[in-house]
Amino acid sequence: MESISTLIIGGTAAYRLDLAPWRPVGAPFILRTPYGDSPPITLLQPEDAHPPVAFCSRHGHGALKRSAAFLNHRAIIWGAKMLGAESIFSWNGVGAIDERLQVGDLVVPVDLIDFTRTRVTTFGHPDLRPASGPAFHPDARSAILASLSNPNPVSNPIYVCTEGPRLETEAEIALYHQAGAHIVGMTLSPEAFLAQEAGIRYASLGYVTNYATGRALGRPPRREFGPVVARTCLPILLRAAATLVSAMPLP
Repeated sequence: MESISTLIIGGTAAYRLDLAPWRPVGAPFILRTPYGDSPPITLLQPEDAHPPVAFCSRHGHGALKRSAAFLNHRAIIWGAKMLGAESIFSWNGVGAIDERLQVGDLVVPVDLIDFTRTRVTTFGHPDLRPASGPAFHPDARSAILASLSNPNPVSNPIYVCTEGPRLETEAEIALYHQAGAHIVGMTLSPEAFLAQEAGIRYASLGYVTNYATGRALGRPPRREFGPVVARTCLPILLRAAATLVSAMPLP
């Protein structure tokens, strides 16, 4: 198999997504990594003018089978490395902490705060350097922003990652708000750090699925975890992949 430039990791509702509109190439496959098996990976080529992009659903297929606290992040990111991927894009359901955010908004985080406690954040490989620098690669992040119809509702949004699988308490969300976080989720650590360690550009698209605990602020409670999340996010990330490949073609 030729090197695949980009892996898209599907988050909320990816497990129920019909991939047919994005023209799968061949059958799904699983990579055997030193850290366990990757999720099933499908190659997508919605446009002949652009090379295929790899896609996987991080939470399982057909249903949400694994919550973020129990994902094998190392197998996913090492699988991207085995494919030769130079970029990883992901989408993630997030809770709104910032009062300017509404359910359905799209946010591209610029930084993250890691409040997880038990996750392995390194491959422990002697040939890889520890993660450092921006949590999200500026070029990959810019490619997502260029693929959005509307800019971020907040400037320079910060994502806080919690352990899960339980939801955060109101006091915890108040603490994260005080620390400067705009959105909360359970997924991006250690994914972002492992991608850095593997030398792969990484950026994420957050879909606001709900208001964080205590942050509805008088608004009617809403939760959006349905297929619209995946159907909204995948086309944006496919455009971002094409944008980044065009700007930085593989050698």
